[in-house]
Amino acid sequence: MKRVFLALFVVAGLAAPTAWAGLDIDFGATIRIGDSDDLFLSVSARYFDADRRSIDRVALYYRNPDDLTVALFVARRSGRSADHIHGLRTSGLSWFDISLRLGMPMDVWFVPVKRDPGPPYGKAYGHWKNHKRDKRHAVALTDGDVRNLVAVRMLHEYYGVSVDVAMEWRSSGHDLRVLVSNEYGKRHGHQRADKVKSKGKPAKRGHKN
Repeated sequence: MKRVFLALFVVAGLAAPTAWAGLDIDFGATIRIGDSDDLFLSVSARYFDADRRSIDRVALYYRNPDDLTVALFVARRSGRSADHIHGLRTSGLSWFDISLRLGMPMDVWFVPVKRDPGPPYGKAYGHWKNHKRDKRHAVALTDGDVRNLVAVRMLHEYYGVSVDVAMEWRSSGHDLRVLVSNEYGKRHGHQRADKVKSKGKPAKRGHKN
């Protein structure tokens, strides 16, 4: 059964568009604002256009939510199953080495920026810039680089904010689960509270003429 869900995830990923913008929605009462784990998995399912159950299955492989997101990203972009990605990861390969083994182009890691992003992104973007000029220029990304780059891309594309804003959020040092949950609460927490309040108020009667 697990392999069926993982296969469905890969098919859904390949069928989905290659870019996102402003995918944020209010999940309603199905998600509690304070349940960051449940919310993060639901957002991930929507972002990667995958079945929520398949995301839950893949999440069992990773304790770090940032690594879960990278695994889903690599599976989507490479067209390989999450099972296969997990096997490569547990063999000791870095995320970047996995991407090379799967033939992923360098550009998938980077969202274009208008200025030098500075640390901790400046070195990675510098390598990418040089690589675009000369394909012989070697590029090596650490696991930390990959986690940051994928996190920025997800925040930028899911919430529709600028890359600069996404980088600023990430600079707080929080993992994606916290960042996604915090922004969701800011956008939808008050709406949920207003709905609860409105339910407790008696309906207004119209004026009689």
